[in-house]
Amino acid sequence: MRIHKHIHSTCSCHLEFCATTVKPLRPDALMKPHYGLTVPRIPLHSPVPLIKRPLALCVVAVTSMLIVRVPEPKRPANVHWLKSSRLSSVPALPIAEPPPMSQITSKQDAEQPPDEEAPKVTAATRNTDATAAAPKPPVRKRPLTYVFTGGGTGGHVYPGLAIADEVRARNPEARVVYVGARGRMEASLVPKRGYPIDLVHARGLPSGRPPLALLRFAVSTGFGVLQSLFHLSRHRPRMIVATGGYASSPVLLAHWILKSLRLSGGRRCFVHEQNVVPGKVNRLAGRIADRIGVSFEASLRYFPPEKTTWSGYPVRREIGAVSRDAARASLGLPSDAKIVFAFGASSGARSINRAVVDALPCLLARPDLHVIHVIGQTRSPDYDAGADTRNRLERLALAGEHLSRYHQSDYSHEIETLYAASDLVIGRASAGVVTEIGICGIPSILVPLPYAPGDHQAVNARTLELRGAARVVYESITAEDGQTIGVVDGERLARLVLEILDDPAGHAAMSRRARETFDRSGLDRIVDHLDQMLAGHPDHLDRVDHPDHPDRPDRPADHVRSNGRPDEHGAAGDAESGNQGNQGNQGDQGGQDEPPASALSPFALVRRFADGRDKGFIESVGEDYLKYRVDGFLKDERWPIRNEGVKLAGLLGYRDRLPFLLALLRDRTPAPFFQRLLGGDYRQVGFIRRNAVTAIGRLGVYDASVRAVLLDLLSDPYYEVRSAAALAFAGLAHGPGTADADGERDEEALNGLRGLLRESSFEIRSAAIRALGRMGDGAVAEWLRPFYQDPNGKVRQAVIDALADLVGRKMIVDLDGLLEELDEILVTSNHFEPDFPIKRTLNRLFGMIRNQQGTP
Repeated sequence: MRIHKHIHSTCSCHLEFCATTVKPLRPDALMKPHYGLTVPRIPLHSPVPLIKRPLALCVVAVTSMLIVRVPEPKRPANVHWLKSSRLSSVPALPIAEPPPMSQITSKQDAEQPPDEEAPKVTAATRNTDATAAAPKPPVRKRPLTYVFTGGGTGGHVYPGLAIADEVRARNPEARVVYVGARGRMEASLVPKRGYPIDLVHARGLPSGRPPLALLRFAVSTGFGVLQSLFHLSRHRPRMIVATGGYASSPVLLAHWILKSLRLSGGRRCFVHEQNVVPGKVNRLAGRIADRIGVSFEASLRYFPPEKTTWSGYPVRREIGAVSRDAARASLGLPSDAKIVFAFGASSGARSINRAVVDALPCLLARPDLHVIHVIGQTRSPDYDAGADTRNRLERLALAGEHLSRYHQSDYSHEIETLYAASDLVIGRASAGVVTEIGICGIPSILVPLPYAPGDHQAVNARTLELRGAARVVYESITAEDGQTIGVVDGERLARLVLEILDDPAGHAAMSRRARETFDRSGLDRIVDHLDQMLAGHPDHLDRVDHPDHPDRPDRPADHVRSNGRPDEHGAAGDAESGNQGNQGNQGDQGGQDEPPASALSPFALVRRFADGRDKGFIESVGEDYLKYRVDGFLKDERWPIRNEGVKLAGLLGYRDRLPFLLALLRDRTPAPFFQRLLGGDYRQVGFIRRNAVTAIGRLGVYDASVRAVLLDLLSDPYYEVRSAAALAFAGLAHGPGTADADGERDEEALNGLRGLLRESSFEIRSAAIRALGRMGDGAVAEWLRPFYQDPNGKVRQAVIDALADLVGRKMIVDLDGLLEELDEILVTSNHFEPDFPIKRTLNRLFGMIRNQQGTP
């Protein structure tokens, strides 16, 4: 028995299976249905219980995959192919044509090859020749489908749209579908560009790895993968293009699953990385993709070398295509005005928004200056860009004429027009922003994002500054309503803006160097790669673009080394072009060997500065940049990184970070539930609080705010914090408010320290005793007498040190009585040094007393 199976599929997920049986010994019998099975419809809008819908989607997706994998049956000579009248996409149905009885004598004869000398069948003996000779119906060609994915922020969406536009321009028949994250900006941005979009669930990997957040991430991503499996099976794309961001992770994982099951067919995957240091999703995607394109040469080392190539950044065609006069006319701006354009990426930046508003009184005092300010669409409980900017503007009380030259908006879909109209741009330093600014040739003031992955924004900004195309302003940090936020000095920003605009020669040089730094051929190179992959070229790349390849061609200077410096080819190109101004800028800093990124990690910096300030290192990286790095560590959500930042603030003596350290110590936000189960207390863990107190002691500042915080920490739940607070009192005892400074006892502080003498921990007792010796008067000696015979040698050592401090400050009047008491101190020690430090200190105390007794 021979069975032919046919599968019909419809968009409403209606699956219908039928089988037909052919009986070769019944030539007059047509193929008739033998049995049938119908699966009910499962429309997506049906009231299926929520818990069952993922299973239903999974079943539909797997079934659709099987439909795609069904091979086309071989067409025997005696089978006619009739086009289905139900769906044009369903293959034609075979109808078996039985051979004449005269040619079949037995089963053995039927299986033997036909005899060449046998008489041929004529039209008179076969009435089916006309049907057999009928022309085959034309096969409908399926359009080439691309699936683009990536998003969450504009930095990942716009590159994908640029590539999609170029693909459509080269192949108008190509079908482009976008898959993005539900509730993110691509949901509204992509349809406005004319592309259909499928939304899936996606969530970024939480920092700090809290259990509940990890569970939400796993559930959301898992459901997004099921949705992506369905969409990939439905669209059946030949090419997947991913531009990064957590929105692309479900599609990439779905592609990996299908590829592992060998159900992906001829589908190819291309991943593009825009930044110098790749994000988490793109690092994972590097193992899944067939080819990876990077914008910067320094990114090559993060991906498998056999399938990674330098491609450049995909800049949209409209960037740089608008004329200055046309842009200003469309915006209603004077042609001779000075235009400053400020924005903080697609979602906005609080630090830039506030700094621009604070700079308005100084900037708008010039009657020829206009400010275009795109504040972003952030509307969250932590920060509302619109409300916050509006409140700050109201406090400024600007005149109406000034406000007429301030142009504010939440978002702009025509940023190419704003670029073309501008004389200066203030913004972040993402790869997309710096590339677009450079291609337009606009001088810029860049404010890099402190906690960007791998600090790639600082690398971008420092590279442009080194080439003389931009100036860099780093964020500092402060605490506000229990949050750590970045701030930029508005007055400093205003001075820098006016300095650039008031220097026409310098402005023209910055514009020229910005154009020389970047090229706009990245989009063509990327689409060329896609065409090569679809044409079936080998995946293995001849790494001619590798820096060490002997045949490596000259590259434009839009890719940098890992330390942020331009590569040798870019520098040589500038020298050959006769750009003397740029050479001079490079010469100013060219002799400095900037350390690698590993030397700027928080742990490496703490080790470097543990023994003091390394002035040579600080000069090589710059004091401002080093502070910026420390601020990035302080703002990091991961407590080990934040802990190292706290240490560095004290080691480097950054007194301007004292308010932040005090705010950190005042933070009493409870730790998450699971951390409390493991013994945690506050969000700022005990190690951070302890090191923050130590850093305050290193800074050497003792005022009312420091005193209040230290007093509160004497009752902290973590014993090391209480010990550190007592030591901080001991180290800062000569500041205002102590007995040694103004002759008055700080009774509250002394009583707090005295309370620590009852602690069971010898570290706390010894620290409190030392602090009492530095802050107290002669009455403190009575408090120390019970510890003359303390079992712990370190406590007795602290008693002798405290008495020495009291004698040195001339706080003890009865020196003869103290001499008699000293014999009661146990001077044994629990270590094995031949010279006992405790006895040496006691002998020093004897000498101090005798010297004072001999002094008239």
